[in-house]
Amino acid sequence: MIGTLERPPVRAASALPVWYRHTPSGPVGRDRIRGLVKDRRITSVALTGPAPEDELRWLCDLLAPLGESGDGLVSAPAGVRSGTACDQVAAARRLVGAVGRPNLLPALPASDAGLCALTSLLGEGIGVRLGPLHSVARYRQTVRAHLDGLELARWRGLDLTGLCSVAAFGVGGIDVEIDALLDRAGSHEAKALRGAAGTATAHLARRVHADAHDTETSTRWRALAAAGARPQRLVWTQLYHGVPGHRTARYLDALATPGAALELCAPALETLDGTPEVRTPRSTRAERDAHAFTERLIAYLRWFDINHESVLRSLDAAHAHQ
Repeated sequence: MIGTLERPPVRAASALPVWYRHTPSGPVGRDRIRGLVKDRRITSVALTGPAPEDELRWLCDLLAPLGESGDGLVSAPAGVRSGTACDQVAAARRLVGAVGRPNLLPALPASDAGLCALTSLLGEGIGVRLGPLHSVARYRQTVRAHLDGLELARWRGLDLTGLCSVAAFGVGGIDVEIDALLDRAGSHEAKALRGAAGTATAHLARRVHADAHDTETSTRWRALAAAGARPQRLVWTQLYHGVPGHRTARYLDALATPGAALELCAPALETLDGTPEVRTPRSTRAERDAHAFTERLIAYLRWFDINHESVLRSLDAAHAHQ
């Protein structure tokens, strides 16, 4: 019999960066975004599809004043999802050159080609958003590609202070996939685990992020940070609204951590009371508790013949060329 899976407590502190998931929609959309920025409810924008160059320039100019805090970014599809790394680099260059704004990030898939393109573009001084990705293994590769690109840029004598990359981690997509497998298992014990896999996986990704950007233990990152480099930004995405059992508010406690951001669509943003808050840094004991919770969950999933990492790899493969 599986015991009760108690989730670790959380504490609230300060405002959390929010990416607004936006579908280009002309003047009406502009009015809404202008209001959200004015009220400080969003800090960056992720476009779901292509937009006219003047629309992208307007968004970049609107959000640029937020750039001092590492936000104020606009991501837009580069236009090539399934091509080679060279194809994706060329498409990203065209987009950035046409818009001419430094806070525009071409959005690339988290495929092998996308990872190579990420390194190449950062090495040229072009920021990138990569995703969605779902597995810890793929995220580890993404962080490595980020560091490779920063080192290439530094070797070329480029200024690292304004150079950034974003990794969009699909938390909700993990829950949807694993919850369906738990429902298929059918028992009450299996259904009791629903809604936990996404945030548990996010915890593992957060540990990878922390280890890669620790100036005390990583000589590689210490050298880059001394040159002005920024850590890669983790953005938790696919936080579904309106799906039973997958309410955005449920994710906030586990995901609202320093160095990360949330990506929310309009309906999800409207359900929040004000701006999401970042939890204060956890104690060492709280981190151990969170990690123990994650390990227990993965063990319980195996009990029901659900291979956590295999499911995540399948999700990565399915989204690599979408």
